[in-house]
Amino acid sequence: MPAKIRSKKINVQLIVEAFYAMGIRDIVISPGSRNGALTMDFVNHGGFAMHSVVDERSAGFVALGMAQKTEKPVVVCCTSGSAVANYYPAVTEAFYQNIPLIVLTADRPANFTDIFDGQTIRQENLFEKHTFFNTQLSEQEDDEQIYENFVKIKKAVFSAIEKSGPVHINMPFSEPLYETTAENLIHFEQISTPIPTPENLDWAALKEELSHYRKIMILVGVQRPSKWLSRALKDLAKLPQIIIFTENTSNLHDEKFISRIDNVLFEKEGAKDDLLAPDLLITLGQNIISKKIKSFLRLNRPKAHWHINEYWFPDTYFSLTKKIKQKEEIFAEALTRNIEVQNSDYQQIWLNLRAVNEAKQNKFLQNLDFCDLWVFKELIPSYPEGCVVQYSNSSVIRYSQLFEHREDVKIFCNRGTSGIDGSTSTAVGFAMKTDELVCLVTGDISFFYDSNGLWNRDLPNNLRIVLVNNGGGDIFSIIPGPESTGAGMAYFKTAHSLTAKPLADLFGLDYIFAKNKAGVLSALKQFFEPSERAKILEVNTKDAPNASVMRHYIKLAKL
Repeated sequence: MPAKIRSKKINVQLIVEAFYAMGIRDIVISPGSRNGALTMDFVNHGGFAMHSVVDERSAGFVALGMAQKTEKPVVVCCTSGSAVANYYPAVTEAFYQNIPLIVLTADRPANFTDIFDGQTIRQENLFEKHTFFNTQLSEQEDDEQIYENFVKIKKAVFSAIEKSGPVHINMPFSEPLYETTAENLIHFEQISTPIPTPENLDWAALKEELSHYRKIMILVGVQRPSKWLSRALKDLAKLPQIIIFTENTSNLHDEKFISRIDNVLFEKEGAKDDLLAPDLLITLGQNIISKKIKSFLRLNRPKAHWHINEYWFPDTYFSLTKKIKQKEEIFAEALTRNIEVQNSDYQQIWLNLRAVNEAKQNKFLQNLDFCDLWVFKELIPSYPEGCVVQYSNSSVIRYSQLFEHREDVKIFCNRGTSGIDGSTSTAVGFAMKTDELVCLVTGDISFFYDSNGLWNRDLPNNLRIVLVNNGGGDIFSIIPGPESTGAGMAYFKTAHSLTAKPLADLFGLDYIFAKNKAGVLSALKQFFEPSERAKILEVNTKDAPNASVMRHYIKLAKL
């Protein structure tokens, strides 16, 4: 068997072997010259799943989608210069979403910076404010520097795992870049990686405090699907003093959970309500999408607020009193054993309010004309069993919040920074690491903005894209403010006449077009069926009364 061709640069072999020994397997490469030695060694090592994505911004989100699925660090690697800066949107999303991402950037030698040499910027610590560890490796190859580099690499990987977030390793390279050897210069056995340990809690004190509260609200934000957490919260929902609020991104379901938050709170917007205000607010997970619940809790502040998470403790409602560093599942299960039933009608008051509002809304939805809202009403029940749904941001995720989702459907959305810039690429990355059907539901601006997400030679055939094309950022016709600015809607909306057909042809996806109820219903009957290629279903709602329908829906909810 012929010897493998390896890079002659010992620090290249060092990082490749260290990554492998620490269990890293996925490498997303954006082709370039300065990172050529890294590319060669990752490929020729033979132990990595290699993925090539030309556009660095897209590559960052593809890697994020992979890590979102695997829950393991994924490496993104690129050449020097502005290529590195293109990773920043994905880095910030990974930072706030707690996705383990290892950003490995090739660089010119330090003395080349700021002398007008090509593809050279100030790369060291470029992502410092949105990463959990930053380091620059030395080019020197003496034993002391090699060991120091190893320590830095190990700290970077450990930080990505312990913090579940992005880290940055910058590697300067002097020429020649492509010298090779048949010799393995570095070898490691398996390197054990850290296992986070939960905080020990004084449950006796917490139990005593809990006994004083008759109105407890548990609010769950973005959360990975968890049967353990689901079981615990369903048990807690049996207590009359507890009401549980979730969103579709919480991936939690029960008839006693209030999951369509805005539908319940439209009429309470801007109102003080001592009856509904919680004594204790317990928040789990990450970002909350609903502005209505944020506004309600900031106006109706709880006496106490406990936030449970391993990484973040945001004072979102300006009332935080306890930071509990623990997995949500562990805390919720322990809570079921340390809370006693109280004489309270708090849960029932909320459930009665939900019943009244949902009756009005369901009646309204029965008589919808063709529009964005109708599309979501029909789309959501049509998801195949066990599929993964990736929602893009802006109006799409907000429309989706108005409808119930089945428990077998898993929901994801880039709510770390809530940007539109990487939804397609994230869905592609996720689909590349699973056999499950992955459905991206996206708006037109988000879709065209990240169209390079489809420029992927490994585009998986388990990907489905539902594109709701309303002709250009129609959310700005719905939200209050833009129309009253006098600036003209042309500078808020992005009117266009684009369709996805040319992109589908260019990148090799099957394409279906629908522009009315009959077309959508017909398409959904076969859209999710297995196929040799990924598929796009474009639903054109440009001429539909999208904004007026939503305004009527909201007005009805406030009555």
